[in-house]
Amino acid sequence: MATTPLHAGVLQIEPTDHCNLACAMCAPHADRWETVHGVPKGYLDRDVYRRILHGLVADDLRFDHLILQWLGDPSMHPHLEWMIGEASRVLGERIGYVRFDSNAVLLTPPRMEQILRELSGAVPLTCVFTLDAVSPETYRRTKGREGLERARTHIRHLLARRRSLADPGQVRVQVQFVVQPGNAHEAGDFLAYWTRALTCTGDGGHGEILFKPLSVGGGATGQSAANALYARTLREAGITPVVGDTLSVTVWEDRPWQRDDARGRRTACPGLWYTPVVRQDGHLVMCCADLRSELDLGSLATEGFRELWEGPRARAERQKHRNGVFEGVCAGCGGINWYVLGEGARALG
Repeated sequence: MATTPLHAGVLQIEPTDHCNLACAMCAPHADRWETVHGVPKGYLDRDVYRRILHGLVADDLRFDHLILQWLGDPSMHPHLEWMIGEASRVLGERIGYVRFDSNAVLLTPPRMEQILRELSGAVPLTCVFTLDAVSPETYRRTKGREGLERARTHIRHLLARRRSLADPGQVRVQVQFVVQPGNAHEAGDFLAYWTRALTCTGDGGHGEILFKPLSVGGGATGQSAANALYARTLREAGITPVVGDTLSVTVWEDRPWQRDDARGRRTACPGLWYTPVVRQDGHLVMCCADLRSELDLGSLATEGFRELWEGPRARAERQKHRNGVFEGVCAGCGGINWYVLGEGARALG
């Protein structure tokens, strides 16, 4: 069976849509939505998760990498550590690496130890921690609750224990700072703090500090103001990209089509081809920006990934984009612009 062009994209699987914080930038949790996706909140069932992974193998699918997270914090799933290991064991070389995104508040030292024990040795792991603050006051204002010191302690434990691995480079650690009105003044101090923390172990592993602009409705009105704050913050703090063997500093440069900057005609969004998302109940959704699951293709608990991703509903939605028709959730979104539609995308409509 021929492989689809999904090897150029990323698969996102959501362990849970529950979160222990209420970040100002995350409407579902800051505004306390009763439901996130239009369905009851929950936790991905282990048997459904295992069926999804084995289904990907049966369909001969490949992805650049797998992300275990969407709208909740995966650390709230009681079996996150097992999920990381199971993805490595089942998918193997079908993915470049496994990644999970977390605020780290609940990832205690014993859980960090378990994550390291689950590593297969064949598939690297990237741990992404979004912190967005240096001081407890800014953290509480930005994240909605306390937790900064616990998060930093847990991340430092992971960094210290990484040196015990035969290959510390197998575990990459990224810390993120999303620039927004409540925290922009701490960007320079964030860089200084995590430069020290990520380099002090001297274990040969890699650390990355990522600065991102706030996403306003995926490119809705107000995105230009967020971009301007981001550019000004980096300039005033003297933050520039750095690529090193053990430490990198990355600044987010791509930006989507926006409603308020008139950059010309909008084109088809690569997200409908390259960024499938699996909801916590096992349903396949076409795009990570579709919070309310308008582009729900069906359940992977009962149907195959290829059957849904290459099916008539998905093809019809892609054709709308090719025709310049952006409806529903796509109408006001700026698009997933870190991929480019290539020739291989034609096979999917």
